[in-house]
Amino acid sequence: MKKSLLLVLLMAASSTAAAQGFYMPIPYYGNNPYLFCTIGVPTDCWAPISPMTGAFTVTNPYCFNPVSAGLYATVCPQAFIGGGSASNLGSAPKVAEAGGDAASTDTN
Repeated sequence: MKKSLLLVLLMAASSTAAAQGFYMPIPYYGNNPYLFCTIGVPTDCWAPISPMTGAFTVTNPYCFNPVSAGLYATVCPQAFIGGGSASNLGSAPKVAEAGGDAASTDTN
């Protein structure tokens, strides 16, 4: 039953987890890599530690699902290539204003 549900979720996923030519479907959160990499899958008894490295912690060894944790360890480091940290995933790049200095960091 779980395998057939997983297959249906994989086939129904519409968004992508593409990062520099890498793609692997995520059967959680509507195939949203941001949510998967920042929240993890609490019902599978593990929690993310560092999406950039794929590190996670097992919260309960009796219900731990190594399949979803392995997917996290594979997908999330690819999603954060050159990203710096989880807090800036999806943030827009800074654009210099007309007549302004692109190297300036002054926000006043």
